[in-house]
Amino acid sequence: MSASGSRDVLDLLVVGAGAVGGAIALAAARQGLRVGLLERAAAPTFSDATPVTRVATLNIASMEFLARLGVQDALEARRAHAFSGMAVWDGHGPGHIRFDADELGVPALGWTVEHAALEAALWTELEAAGVALWPETEWKSLDIRPDRVDLYGPQHVPLASARLVVAADGAQSPLRTRMGIPVREQDYHARGVVATVTTERPHEDTAWQRFVDDQIIAFLPLADGRSSIVWSQPEHQAADTLALDDAGFCRALEAVIDHRLGTITATSKRASFPLVARHARDYHAGRVALAGDAAHTIHPLAGQGLNLGLADARALVERLHGPARRDPGAETVLRAYTRDRRSENAFMQRAMDGFRLVFGTHAAGLPELRGLGIRLVDQATPLKRRLALRAFGLD
Repeated sequence: MSASGSRDVLDLLVVGAGAVGGAIALAAARQGLRVGLLERAAAPTFSDATPVTRVATLNIASMEFLARLGVQDALEARRAHAFSGMAVWDGHGPGHIRFDADELGVPALGWTVEHAALEAALWTELEAAGVALWPETEWKSLDIRPDRVDLYGPQHVPLASARLVVAADGAQSPLRTRMGIPVREQDYHARGVVATVTTERPHEDTAWQRFVDDQIIAFLPLADGRSSIVWSQPEHQAADTLALDDAGFCRALEAVIDHRLGTITATSKRASFPLVARHARDYHAGRVALAGDAAHTIHPLAGQGLNLGLADARALVERLHGPARRDPGAETVLRAYTRDRRSENAFMQRAMDGFRLVFGTHAAGLPELRGLGIRLVDQATPLKRRLALRAFGLD
């Protein structure tokens, strides 16, 4: 596609074919916009033989959005697993709270999904929707013009032009950097250790989470009965954990989850990722808008990262209805999108930091006070329901 000539200009070009970028491109195409998607990696694929790697939890709002895009059935066929319970407890006090789908009158609290499965399901629908797809393609330079953005490959070869370009290219977003949008970072000096484990006891279709010292452990239920774990630890502890052999890792994991699921009988290889919160000062510059990790990253303790990104996708595409169809990259459209999402994402970041600090502090009497507060919330049905509605995307 030529990067010059108005008849070749797309309404929307998404850079990055992760879940957020794919959802934005598909939702915009479903609205009749001319859409392209640029991805530097190969087209995502998934099969029954694909090993479990990166996992996320989707709340009800996110799954409803994906259902409207026509990918829920394909996602559930690719090992997405609905869970009906969530248990959270304090390793240094009596605090414990449990959420149950039946109590809330919903079919599920959320779904455990594999990023690879979601990205592959979206890609299949994007192909069927006629979206212009450029896998294994990387932009090298761009021109910001009054009515469009032109992207070029090596040797300034034209790639594509669009009235609006969406940067969904990850936490280190090259597009965000190129546009000069500053980012506030908070390095937690911690890592999330991830693995897939087999447990003696069934996971009971429940997400389990325990706070202990400055660590947070979460077990997310998978469709095959195993659990995907995220173990947030200070960097030096994470290094020691990653150095353990399988048997040592399983024993350490049993202890930190308080033996809740019995013996851990098998584990996959371990991986880890740094825990850094980021928030862009602006969500747009010129005709480039940020979405998902390019705009914000968050501590994983409540599994909200992908849900916030998909909420960005919903909000942005909703702003492209009506008169905005004539110029999706108009300043008024992007300002409205920023108002819709930036304050909400900032609130969630502050809330996660608050949880982390409250549970990570062990001053005299605080664990008992914290436990009392958690028990009161667990017993106060209206407050507990309100918290659940916010956390699970039901409000």
